[in-house]
Amino acid sequence: MGALFDFNFNHLVTPKLIKAFYVLSLLLISLSALMVVAIGLWIMQLRNGWLLGLIVIGSSPVIWVFEAILARIFMEAVVVRFKGVEHLRVIKDKI
Repeated sequence: MGALFDFNFNHLVTPKLIKAFYVLSLLLISLSALMVVAIGLWIMQLRNGWLLGLIVIGSSPVIWVFEAILARIFMEAVVVRFKGVEHLRVIKDKI
């Protein structure tokens, strides 16, 4: 909590919060995949929609993996950026 009121920005908050944001993003991605399954089940109930419904349900894991990879790439990019700043700060302190 003290890092939020560090007006010199010596302590970074984002690297500490990135784990929570990643878990939250995985939960939201899982929720969206469940919604795709629900839509697929709804389509299967329509007249002559069983094949399209199966395709939509079968695409749900593919969508989940794709979204999880995108979220992971974004989170890793943020972490790499902040780690670079930390390493530069160490180098500056040595000079």
